[in-house]
Amino acid sequence: MNIYELFLSSFYRILKGDKRYKYYRELSSNLKCSRKDIILEQNKNIRKLIDHAYHQTAYYKELMDSLNINPNDIKTKEDLNKLPELTKQLIKENIKNLTSNDHYSQNMFKETSGGSTGERAILYKSTFFNQMSRGSWLRNNSIIGWMPTDKSAWIWGSSIKLESNFINKVAVFLNRRLILNAFQYTSDDFPIWHQKILKFKPKVVFGYSSIILEFSKFIIDNNLKLPSVKMVVSTSEKLRKHELIENAFNCKVYDQYGCREVIAIGIELDSSEMILTDDVVVLNTNEDHEFLLTPLFSYGFPLINYKVGDIGHIKKNKNIDKKYPFLNMDLEIGRVSDYFLRENNLRISSVAFSSAMDPTNFGIEVHQIIQVNYTKFEINYIPLESSDLKKYYKSVAEQLEHFFGKNLTIKFKGVLKIPVEKSGKLLLFKRIFKLSV
Repeated sequence: MNIYELFLSSFYRILKGDKRYKYYRELSSNLKCSRKDIILEQNKNIRKLIDHAYHQTAYYKELMDSLNINPNDIKTKEDLNKLPELTKQLIKENIKNLTSNDHYSQNMFKETSGGSTGERAILYKSTFFNQMSRGSWLRNNSIIGWMPTDKSAWIWGSSIKLESNFINKVAVFLNRRLILNAFQYTSDDFPIWHQKILKFKPKVVFGYSSIILEFSKFIIDNNLKLPSVKMVVSTSEKLRKHELIENAFNCKVYDQYGCREVIAIGIELDSSEMILTDDVVVLNTNEDHEFLLTPLFSYGFPLINYKVGDIGHIKKNKNIDKKYPFLNMDLEIGRVSDYFLRENNLRISSVAFSSAMDPTNFGIEVHQIIQVNYTKFEINYIPLESSDLKKYYKSVAEQLEHFFGKNLTIKFKGVLKIPVEKSGKLLLFKRIFKLSV
């Protein structure tokens, strides 16, 4: 650990009570282990999580007793299949019973899934699970050479929040990050971004893949260079067109696989190989090749066989990475998001937009927002028995006017089920008209 990393570790530990760097160092030591050692550690952590879930949560005790399953019956990744899938609907119906009755449930915070795969989940994370997740994210980045003290430019959708949060501003400064606002942007912002990156000289460009792709096209079209950038890391959406982005930045491009619920699942080593870091999260699949996640440190609100909404397959166990003790994974269908548009072609990323339009903020079960043209929206929604529809219409209209301006035409339609796409995917945010030329 270098001096600056030690300083960062002390900042998080002393001022924020955050042990992410401690967990980062512990998890980094696993990179030197054999696959056999990883499996032994994985099995130990599976047993500990199952024991915690059974003895400390009403949900898993009732579930396992009803299935005549003893905690000692589940010792391995394969044994997890003895338990049914944990769907987002089940989580919604069992928030209290999934919350543990021990110290891990103290000071938990709510996490809402992005909803880009369809159904949105609301769950809770303990302080321990959150900090362990952050540590695993740092460790996974280090695998591709992105170290905690490296400068990075984030094409991100959360910079608005930073303006009113001093602690976040300090954290961004100390972490040597440049935040480029991808919440609302146009192609006119790209020259500004280019100049800021040139001046800041980051080693890493990190952010939403769809926007990075747009920015890459701008760089190529204008024959621009960013010599300090040594890697591009994509997140939140399925990475497309590796080669184009590599040509734009003249460096390697990596895909991160994670979600808000479990932020560090896999990391891409090259365009044909992604490793599943299963010392932190176990990934199984069902008969339909849907991913079932078991984050091994989700104490306080255990997630076991959590159906995240992605599809793919894990390569055969014999295909272990030569350098690291992890399995290879194929992610066939990820989360590809579209952006919304204003009349001046100002883009609003639906990844960031989805947080502001979280249906739980409006007292309904779920809604689908479709942009028909610059000022026309169609909204399919499923109400709850307690929903105040008059208030819902008014609140949604106010939010849309905040993003898209006044004089909008908004058509609401109550439905029993949100329609799916021809691909079988359910999109909660979509645009059905093209960018004007």
